[in-house]
Amino acid sequence: MNYNNVVNRTYSYLKYSDNSGNQTVLFFLTPDSVCKSVRIICDINMKAQKINEYNSQYTKRGEDQWMEKRNGKVYLIELMEGKWSCVISIEQEK
Repeated sequence: MNYNNVVNRTYSYLKYSDNSGNQTVLFFLTPDSVCKSVRIICDINMKAQKINEYNSQYTKRGEDQWMEKRNGKVYLIELMEGKWSCVISIEQEK
């Protein structure tokens, strides 16, 4: 993955893209630079692969939704399908 320097006055985040351009990962940060959520944007052709990966690693919570318990916290994972891409959001349950 390649790191891209991003300047955004509204959100503080880090952006990484794979060499093929099929997947981009955004780490959204708090003002103290602590990761509060992750968004993965990938080519629509990767959807089945991502679903299989998440089904094998996490607890299914609903249609295209999973959860993970780690260090006493619950994290929600949701896959949303667009026309050309899939967006996967990962954040701590509130």
